[in-house]
Amino acid sequence: MAAGSRLSVSQSLKEALLETLTGILSPAQDVRVAAEQQIKALEVTEEFGVHLVEITLDPNGHLGIRQLASVLLKHYVESHWSQHAEKFCPPETSEMAKAAIRQILPLGLKESVSKVRSSVAYAISAIAHWDWPEAWPELFEILMQSLTSKDGNEVHGAMRALTEFSREVTDIQIPGVAPVILPEMYRIFVEPDKYSIRTRGRAVEIFCTCATIIANMAEMDKAVLKTLLYPVLPMFTEALVRSLQDKNPTTSDSGLKMEALKALTVLVRHFPHRMATWLPQILTPVWNTLTESASVYVRTVVNGTDETNEAVDSDGDVMGFENLVFCIFEFVHGLVDAPKFRSTVRKGMDDLIYYVIVYMQITEDQFVIWTENPDRFVEDEDDDTFSYSVRISAQDLLQALAQEFESQCATGLASAINKHFHEADVARASGDPHWWKIRESCMLAVGSVKDLLLEQMQEGKLNFDIAEIGRAHV
Repeated sequence: MAAGSRLSVSQSLKEALLETLTGILSPAQDVRVAAEQQIKALEVTEEFGVHLVEITLDPNGHLGIRQLASVLLKHYVESHWSQHAEKFCPPETSEMAKAAIRQILPLGLKESVSKVRSSVAYAISAIAHWDWPEAWPELFEILMQSLTSKDGNEVHGAMRALTEFSREVTDIQIPGVAPVILPEMYRIFVEPDKYSIRTRGRAVEIFCTCATIIANMAEMDKAVLKTLLYPVLPMFTEALVRSLQDKNPTTSDSGLKMEALKALTVLVRHFPHRMATWLPQILTPVWNTLTESASVYVRTVVNGTDETNEAVDSDGDVMGFENLVFCIFEFVHGLVDAPKFRSTVRKGMDDLIYYVIVYMQITEDQFVIWTENPDRFVEDEDDDTFSYSVRISAQDLLQALAQEFESQCATGLASAINKHFHEADVARASGDPHWWKIRESCMLAVGSVKDLLLEQMQEGKLNFDIAEIGRAHV
């Protein structure tokens, strides 16, 4: 076929695709159904993917059409790029079409529409899973250049692509990825004046993902630690600690602290001996985050007396203050699981349990829901519930402490409950309508580890009258 004829056919197919996409968005059901059938026929044509990319990146195109094309592009890559893919459906994309897509797709990283940009980033990462480095060796150079761009959209697009790619990177690829990515992620993380909080958070997330993969690889070959992780570990750990200490709302928020805690938890779990020297520096900001967050959590979530100022990610999704609390508890779980750090947990047991009980309180939202629907209360509080909350997470941590530190936990719980009940009496006398919540939380804590308490009391190791507390404080 002559070049002119091929161009004509290609243009006709692109026009047909545009018409079909328009039909899919039609409010008329018959038009929409016919268009959905037509898209299946077009999907098997050689240049379908190329045309989807062109439509997605067309700045003059209708936004609805572009967004739809970007969604279909994600599906197309998953289904047709490689015959080895889990969701593969023939035909496989031709080498000529693949080359064209790889050439023009990165231009979408600077797209101003966030949803389109995210779809492009996802498509790039999905393609990279199969094609990097052999068929797409220049990809990382493109992404690294985008990270230094003064265009915030392009930086976000590149970070999104790297985030998605790091989640799917293989053991074979990581030796080529880590030495390139990790120094760049560190540079982005420590430059708050140049990069947004969310972009820096993604840098930490990518570091955490790579560190986890390298740790798993080290179970078979410890040499990978020296070549891939240890060169950046000291400076990254120091930066993570500094980020927890940062109270400037323009350079840090609960979302960034959450990512830092996730990373530190991974490091503590997988590299306890390497992290031991850093633990004193880590514990202070983690403890401060736990205690300072407690008062914020009580005001905004438990009592609902203050408005919450929750972090929002780069896609506009609320990250939730509760997620930071989950990360703090997970970090403590990491310390409990590591024999090297258990003595540290034991030393701070009384204060730790005091705050765990604070986080165990009924939230204002739960109070409203359970008051209107008591069956929901039974369902949510059941031991086998599929729901998860800070309240349940706090119970889980208390039970982990009780299992690992029986005597210290029982004593610490008794001390914390006495302190909380006294504070509740003061709050009640001052007219605080929420005084009862901490009492209920204390009783929940007792119920969570009642077998331990009874055993310690029967053995004469604990002076704590559960029945008396119930009678005196109902």
